[in-house]
Amino acid sequence: MSRLDEFRNFVANRLPIDELVALSAFGKQLRTEYEVHNIEEPEFVDIQLKSLRREINTRVADQKEKMLRELKARRDALKTPAERKVELNKQIKDLEAELQEVGG
Repeated sequence: MSRLDEFRNFVANRLPIDELVALSAFGKQLRTEYEVHNIEEPEFVDIQLKSLRREINTRVADQKEKMLRELKARRDALKTPAERKVELNKQIKDLEAELQEVGG
């Protein structure tokens, strides 16, 4: 299968992010070649580039969210028992206040 066929027919959820980035680079290069030769770009080029950009951005955001969760967990593990107790008491007060509002 040629790189053009891969670009034209890729299935995002089956490819690792590095392959998606490579296909995006190929698509951008393809777009540039159409411009250089003053040839009208096929519609699939724009569609595929947008799809790739969306998928790459989504995966990068997912990776950052995962890292953020891990960092917060590490930070929470460093808290003293007194700090955790203060946080728990605040959560309890907040929930009690919400329940009072609902209960009338």
